[in-house]
Amino acid sequence: MKSKNRLENRDYISLSLLFILSFFLFADQNLMGPNLSQIADDFGFNKIERDFKLGGEISLVFWLIGGFFTLFFGYFTDIVSRKKLLIVSMLFGEIPCFLTGFVETYQQFFWLRALTGIGIGAIIPITYSLLADYFPSNMRSAATGYLGLIVGLGIGGGQLLAGFTGPEYGWKISFIIVSVPNFFFLLLYALFATEPERGKSDENVSDITKIDYSIIKKLVSKKTNILVFLQGIAGTVPWSVFFVYLTDYLAQDIGYSVQVASLVVFVIGIAAMVGGFVGGLIGNKLYNIEPRYQPLLSGICTFIGMIPTAFLINLNPVSANASVTYPIILGLLSGFFITITAPNMKAVLMNVNHPQTRGMAFSIYNLADGLGRGFGPFIISFFILNFGRQWGFNLANAIWFFCGIFILLMMKTYSKDQI
Repeated sequence: MKSKNRLENRDYISLSLLFILSFFLFADQNLMGPNLSQIADDFGFNKIERDFKLGGEISLVFWLIGGFFTLFFGYFTDIVSRKKLLIVSMLFGEIPCFLTGFVETYQQFFWLRALTGIGIGAIIPITYSLLADYFPSNMRSAATGYLGLIVGLGIGGGQLLAGFTGPEYGWKISFIIVSVPNFFFLLLYALFATEPERGKSDENVSDITKIDYSIIKKLVSKKTNILVFLQGIAGTVPWSVFFVYLTDYLAQDIGYSVQVASLVVFVIGIAAMVGGFVGGLIGNKLYNIEPRYQPLLSGICTFIGMIPTAFLINLNPVSANASVTYPIILGLLSGFFITITAPNMKAVLMNVNHPQTRGMAFSIYNLADGLGRGFGPFIISFFILNFGRQWGFNLANAIWFFCGIFILLMMKTYSKDQI
């Protein structure tokens, strides 16, 4: 007799295509960062408008609109075919990304980035709902670690691509390059992908045939859910420093070339990718020993990651040919420790929510995440206007302290909230 958790060949093909689609979709996420000043020049912005409009307004619309639309997609994730829903969400993300390569005005750019945010916001509840049904609870941290590895590589690779192509070929080309492959892979997914049965990898769960108010109320009443949502809001604000401002900051304020600054941020992305992967594996082992150890690991690593981040933000100005070794080491440490949290929080969310409500749970999580990502750059742009870039970034880094506190509080709630 075959185990209900056993993956078949078509399941592996489906997961591979899902991971490839995620790689290219998330490669779009930080294409602006390396060429922020070039984009500002094209639209006739001064330095203040650069940080406020491109760093603040675009990020706000990208994540907030995407975050609110994720509730819509999350609702339908729990009641309709996730495969079909994923195809629709991918088109929402990739068509506007491709068209961004041809914009002429800031208004066009603004609204195309908003539409791209819908695609990224929509895919998150769908992807994690699928993963939770492919893998049982004692494997989910590792599974989300693998996905985080791919997503991190996509984010870092996209940012590096933008940094190296932007100065030579213009900032628009990278949007075209990262969007085109996914049209091909999306066709393969439509033809060959499978969809697992809901609740396939869970035990002792009752059937839920529809989503109603009482289920949603129960979902948001779980203390662990609330803490995951709160840490998501707090934790994503400082990330805006890395992925919206840091490349431009290292180039314009510290003195490195755009290419070298892009390399530093790419290294942070690689370290984040490795940290998320390793964090998922370690978190998986700790969960199997004692579930409370999973948030303990995440909280401690969040506090540790704040230290190299502070040193990176407060680098002294250098000459253009200065050694890049020191900021790369700081970036490695910062990216690695901070992202150990990510796969473990997603595994926590999977483990405390019913199979038929996970899509909505991840929608609310992504909305909380989107609030942080959207208001984060907006808040940081306000800090910059009042205190300058360096102090603004230091204030953002301090917000990770609250993220760590919320995570540690889960040690009291996690075990009893699991399904």
